[in-house]
Amino acid sequence: MGKLDFAGGAGGAASGAAIGSAFGPIGTGVGAVAGGLLGLFGRKKKKAKKLSTLDKTQQGIYNQNAEGLQGRGKFADLYNFDADAARKNFNNMYAQPAYQQFQEEVVPGITGQFRGGNLQNSSYLGGALSKAGTDVQRNLDAQLANMLYQGQNDSVNRRINGINNLLNMQTFAYQQPQQSAGDQVFGSLLDIGGKAAGAYFNNKFAPQPAAAGGTT
Repeated sequence: MGKLDFAGGAGGAASGAAIGSAFGPIGTGVGAVAGGLLGLFGRKKKKAKKLSTLDKTQQGIYNQNAEGLQGRGKFADLYNFDADAARKNFNNMYAQPAYQQFQEEVVPGITGQFRGGNLQNSSYLGGALSKAGTDVQRNLDAQLANMLYQGQNDSVNRRINGINNLLNMQTFAYQQPQQSAGDQVFGSLLDIGGKAAGAYFNNKFAPQPAAAGGTT
């Protein structure tokens, strides 16, 4: 419980009595009591307390995720694109098998066609092999370029989605302060005072019955 303000209580009682006197004797008494309690307990509104909605583990992951979005920390790999690793993977999965197929199937096939016409030593054979090799390389280059583009684009989209999710995540809530004893008592007195004031005005301004034998 907060420190009681006795000086404020005395001042509040005087102010409350002055205001309450407008409603007659009842209003004076209610105003004095309410004003005194208001000054005694204080009427400063407490601010809502800001609390995190994340536990310790969640907060740590949240912070690491924020660092990862900036290209740092343990989660950086979730959003970054490793072009060198992508090229290595492409070479192992697509390029080397294509080169092997070219050497084992395409070259013998072209050479056999020219050997049948006794043109195996002609410049036509060399041109045909060169063209076939160029076609294979261009096809591989196009596939690699497309894969790198898609990988980079996916990385950008992951980062955009991660940023949006981070910004839209509710990480805190406000805890409303509990009503103090003074606030509760003062609220009750205000209700009493309101009823007393209503009764006073009803009695004061209610139509009075005409006196018997009055002047016509």
